[in-house]
Amino acid sequence: MIINKFLQIFSEEYTNSKSTEKLLEFTKKTLPSDGTDKIFIGCVLIMFDLGFHGPAACHEYLTSIVKSGKEKIGNTNLLYFYVERINTDKMVSKYLKNMNQDLDFEKHIDLVIEYLEQFSFDFTERIKRDYDKKIKEYDAK
Repeated sequence: MIINKFLQIFSEEYTNSKSTEKLLEFTKKTLPSDGTDKIFIGCVLIMFDLGFHGPAACHEYLTSIVKSGKEKIGNTNLLYFYVERINTDKMVSKYLKNMNQDLDFEKHIDLVIEYLEQFSFDFTERIKRDYDKKIKEYDAK
């Protein structure tokens, strides 16, 4: 899966030199620079800090981390809680520290989730997409 390959490259760069150059370049080309980019970068860095560096399922780990931004606790969300109370990496804080003030936070989270989910295998969606004509014929009986 191509996203896992990119995440592996970013992981190696971050682990070896604490650099995020390739991650920033990729994000700039891939996602809007309206706050969506910061959520993506911050969540990728959280994933690396938590030790998820293996190429096999990186995008699944990343998707799960991003989705924590939709999980409400009180008047905030789990991602913000993590950044404020658990996180110790200044790079993560650099990208995610003001997310609670972002009026379009939900929109940005949804966009990152939508982007990542396009790399996931979904049997139901694949059947619907690939066999749409046959489904309509079958349904018409």
